Amino acid sequence: MCFPRKASLGRYSGNRKEWLRHYRAARVSARAGVSPDPACAGLDWKAQLIVHYERDRQDDLSVPAANRLAVSRLTDEVLASDDHAS
Repeated sequence: MCFPRKASLGRYSGNRKEWLRHYRAARVSARAGVSPDPACAGLDWKAQLIVHYERDRQDDLSVPAANRLAVSRLTDEVLASDDHAS
């Protein structure tokens, strides 16, 4: 490869904790109907763009924890029964 990919995102570089904080804040604001704010810079701006323009899928924050737990248990049951059938 002529130009190897660099591990850094330049001004969007941050550790995992920072990305999670900014990404969660962007998800909460997007859920409230707030559009990305071009006045923001760095991780705030990048996280807002990612959240606003990502593929259509259901946001995990919009699903109650009880429902996620029920789905997890059901998935575990199906996988366990599949293991026993083999």
